[in-house]
Amino acid sequence: MALTLAQLRAAVAQQVATVTGFTESRIPPDYFGRNENTVAHKRFAIQMSISNALAERQRRAVGVMMESIVRVKFAYRLRPKDAYPTDYDLAMDSEEDVINAVIASYAAIQPPVEIRYTRTVRDITDSTEYMLFDVEFNAYHTIPNT
Repeated sequence: MALTLAQLRAAVAQQVATVTGFTESRIPPDYFGRNENTVAHKRFAIQMSISNALAERQRRAVGVMMESIVRVKFAYRLRPKDAYPTDYDLAMDSEEDVINAVIASYAAIQPPVEIRYTRTVRDITDSTEYMLFDVEFNAYHTIPNT
């Protein structure tokens, strides 16, 4: 069965929201994390950054087979006196929880979607108040023919 890009984004967001304390941000994902006013503890945004056609044959009856890069951006607040190593380690534990929530249950999203973890980029804001995560996945899926 095919999913629109919006349905795929919403399904990944739903999986991330199952991680304890995580809530979806109302800030557009391209703007999330640009300054500290756009983040809050365990808030996340899902960015569908790039989609490419797969080399497989495209079939009109099935839809367009593609690979999309799905990025989960989230913030973890670092307490002033515990920034390193306590909260730093807890933040990375949250990263693992997000990865597991997305890849361990992609079948719950809708077959035949397949999601694979690619990489994480971590950064700390200049004030050291937040650690920002950009967790990247490759989603192999089909969009419907309309």
